[in-house]
Amino acid sequence: MSRAPDDFDGITSAFLGGVSGGAKSRPVAQASLMPTLLIVGNVPTLAGIWIAQYADQHARIAGPVALIRLDGAASRGEVYRAQGRALPTDGVAWMERASIFARSWIVCTDCQSDPTAIALSGCSLVFLSGTDETALAAAKKTIEAVVQAGKIAGAAPCEIALAFVGSPETSAQAACNSLIAWAAERTLSVRLSLGAHSPRVDRVESSGPVPLAMLSSLDVAAAVEFIGIAKNGNPDRFSDRDRPMARPAVVSQQVHIEESQAPVDIVPKDVTPSIAAPLPTTSQQESSATSSGVVRDYFPEFTALAFNCPDAATVQLASDEFSALHLIQSNTGTNGLRIAAGWARANWKLLCAACPQLNSTHVRVIEHILLDDARDAALLHRTGVLLHARMDVAVMGTVVRRRVDLNSSETA
Repeated sequence: MSRAPDDFDGITSAFLGGVSGGAKSRPVAQASLMPTLLIVGNVPTLAGIWIAQYADQHARIAGPVALIRLDGAASRGEVYRAQGRALPTDGVAWMERASIFARSWIVCTDCQSDPTAIALSGCSLVFLSGTDETALAAAKKTIEAVVQAGKIAGAAPCEIALAFVGSPETSAQAACNSLIAWAAERTLSVRLSLGAHSPRVDRVESSGPVPLAMLSSLDVAAAVEFIGIAKNGNPDRFSDRDRPMARPAVVSQQVHIEESQAPVDIVPKDVTPSIAAPLPTTSQQESSATSSGVVRDYFPEFTALAFNCPDAATVQLASDEFSALHLIQSNTGTNGLRIAAGWARANWKLLCAACPQLNSTHVRVIEHILLDDARDAALLHRTGVLLHARMDVAVMGTVVRRRVDLNSSETA
């Protein structure tokens, strides 16, 4: 089911102010934007068999399930119980197709992943394990690490559903009770429950794995955030193929003000002032997308940094007075924005050493997309990214380009 109509109503409301007459309240089901994070512990025999069992078991109840396995360059995705739907073999196209009909998404990582990234992922957590003593000992170690990491980071007490495999339900329940008693004895701030169990290996129905190269360079935190955005919108915006920069055919009446109509208070309050400049040509627009002038001309409240992410040169880096790092991507394809965000989080201490104005004790990365056509924001609304548009505005008889903010940190 397409989500574009709801998103378009939301962007219209954010841009024009108030609530548009045709706008509808966003469904409650859309409140949870993040996928389920499946943490794989010690399981009998090959882990991949039991991961597939868990996904297929969930799909039998809830409908088609998109499973993404994070494994560096071997990261891949597949859909269970796709109900005969054909799926493309290109990673970006697979994401787009799966986001249309998949009822739920599961992201799979192993128990060696960064516990802080797991605790702060914002995902529902499921721990997959066997019921033998070795598996339970490993489960205790992982659960405690995640809980302690969340506590240090100031996160709320977490909930972890336990999924036991390779044993009957009685053994699964006994193992669950054992871990609950252990957590209570250690006074850990965690709520454990039995989420599922698979006593044996059954036949599964899968669309087959598809490589997801766009996840290969991302850590768990960045990958989960990427997938959370993709599953709730059109992932064409993550493609490396640059979309042509289009200017609006008609400037909105909310911001196009003629001198004869409004001699006083000519700059709308929703327009953030920037340095006025003559209307650039198409070639100038394309070159400015990768220049530091984007920060100077459209985000004068920020201070541009003198370097970029080596793997995303088109993403501009800047800092603000609150010691936060801002990543600004012009609308020339936003795969780089995801890469730059993952790179910034992974190298935060080095960035702070190079830029003392950043807060070394608290990682704060804020992402921006600067569009040439506000209509392109429809599929990006409510994805956690701050959206802006470059608009032609008539001021005192001169047409200049201004930045218009399309959402805020509260509505993003």
